[in-house]
Amino acid sequence: MKEIINPGTPVVGPYSPGIKVDNTLYVSGQGWPEESSDVSEQTFQALNNIKEILKTAGGKVSHIVATTVYLRNMGDFGKMNNAYKSFFEENNVSKAYPSRTTVEVSNLPIPAMLVEINAIAVLE
Repeated sequence: MKEIINPGTPVVGPYSPGIKVDNTLYVSGQGWPEESSDVSEQTFQALNNIKEILKTAGGKVSHIVATTVYLRNMGDFGKMNNAYKSFFEENNVSKAYPSRTTVEVSNLPIPAMLVEINAIAVLE
């Protein structure tokens, strides 16, 4: 049975921020919808949105097993990567990082977005 997880994080279409099936949580792509040229700030916000969805589902950051990062410019990879690493370290995940795929995309749903991140978590 699936459960919709909606802590009130912003959505721009007809989808749920999170769907929980048994102990697996699927988190829709999260981003920063406001104007900002700082990919580091946008990465932190996307990950904090994911964290909020996890908390609402009864999970925590260490439960994330996989992420996909969509970057508008692969030239931002280093800044995104540093922010990503810092976020996980600040949330007590410093060795068992989730698996990750990073891809460059030509555009994202909101023009101001530089990065979008989705996640899968296995809740304990």
